[in-house]
Amino acid sequence: MSSGLMHSWEELGPRFVGGAGAFFAVVALALIPVVVLRRKEPSSTIAWILTLIFLPVVGAVLFVLFGRDRVRWPAKRKRQADAFMRSVLRERTQEVRDPSFADGQLTEFERQIFQVGSLLTGAGATVGNRLDVLTRGKDVYDALGEAIDQAEHHINAEFYLIRNDATGAWFRDKLVRAAERGVAVRLLCDAYGCLAIGRAWRRPLRRAGAKVGIFLPMRSLFLQPVNLRNHRKIVVVDGKVAFSGGVNIGNEYRGQMRGIAEWRDTHFRMEGPAALALQRVFFQDWFFATGEGVDPASFFPATPRCGGASVAIVPSGPDTRTEAIHRIFFAAIAGARERVFITTPYFVPDAPMVVALQVAAMRGVDVKVVLPSRSNHRVTFHAGRSFYTELLEAGVHIHEYQPGMIHAKTMVVDGRIVLLGSANMDMRSFRLNFEVHALIHDEPTARELEACFADDLAKTVAVELATWRTRRRRYRVAEGAGRLVSPLL
Repeated sequence: MSSGLMHSWEELGPRFVGGAGAFFAVVALALIPVVVLRRKEPSSTIAWILTLIFLPVVGAVLFVLFGRDRVRWPAKRKRQADAFMRSVLRERTQEVRDPSFADGQLTEFERQIFQVGSLLTGAGATVGNRLDVLTRGKDVYDALGEAIDQAEHHINAEFYLIRNDATGAWFRDKLVRAAERGVAVRLLCDAYGCLAIGRAWRRPLRRAGAKVGIFLPMRSLFLQPVNLRNHRKIVVVDGKVAFSGGVNIGNEYRGQMRGIAEWRDTHFRMEGPAALALQRVFFQDWFFATGEGVDPASFFPATPRCGGASVAIVPSGPDTRTEAIHRIFFAAIAGARERVFITTPYFVPDAPMVVALQVAAMRGVDVKVVLPSRSNHRVTFHAGRSFYTELLEAGVHIHEYQPGMIHAKTMVVDGRIVLLGSANMDMRSFRLNFEVHALIHDEPTARELEACFADDLAKTVAVELATWRTRRRRYRVAEGAGRLVSPLL
């Protein structure tokens, strides 16, 4: 650097730095009313305010990137999409708004929880569905590949994560071959979760005539929040067969992830009218991401009953304020009479969820929670462990899965009600992610998932309160730090 430039920088540099600091300080102070107006939990609000005051540069950048918790559709566009999808479902499914269905087989509590789901989502349950629970990655991909190969009219798929690996290529090539034989293929990818699959990966799909949409593309980090992600996993084939649950597309489900011997997850295959309810969720997401509408006659065929399961599809996301999945989880735990079996990979409950679990255990309900003994998200892992003591003291049974990473998101209540889908039991899934769960009344499905839970339980180590209290200080520090930032996760 020349002496002249050096001299200029010595004069202007401090002014520039000071000016930038003043700018961010002003921005940080201006963001404080925004934080207050969100009306979130006091802990989250205070954490953001303190960060903005004492670390204005870092705080302002972090809030712009991660602090916004709502996606606001243009009001007219959202009303049109919602009205369109609801009218289609009313015409083409046997939707029930007052769920006293299933030939009177529901208890009062079960009827009420379906009523809560209906009020939160604006959509009723459907009867006459058949479900197959899939608990191994190989089984999920075999069933999914078979359905794609048998598709005649359309395949609609959306995933949070598709890896650029052998499994991702297998899935893409299946869709390519379907498109080449004339099937209408739509693939919706979350921009962050599918960051590894770029244009080169997607090119064969577009060449074959498939349509690819990107959900909240990351073109500008400051124009849209990067923390609001589409975490749903949905595949609907011909409006008749649907898949959803916790399984993404990647080698880990084939036991090929470095450092983790097993990646255990739960998915489901479904036939019947509820497949069209998942179709509705897909097309709302597709319309939001691409602006493209569809012809309902082509994608919402009349679907006959084919089984005994009653199913309500419960979507949740930052485009609404209902936090439907959080409330359904709470209602299920609060209303349980005998037992609640929960499996979740990421566990950062808020205060109401902690109280629901504690009170259920105090009432004598057998509350068991299976969590991973190690995780691919360390901060979330330690934040979750910080809740162990208060739950164990109330009588909640916590078990940590040993063989590898347990990624299933399931809840079985009293051996009759099942919640199965994409949402973890953490504040990110409850408030920030686009998620979808199935609320299911079907005793065979409940029995199957309880048997799966028992099998997983046999591979866990119970966390005992006395032993837990003697854990090393470094773990306590990590848990405290994780809990401190848990309102921001």
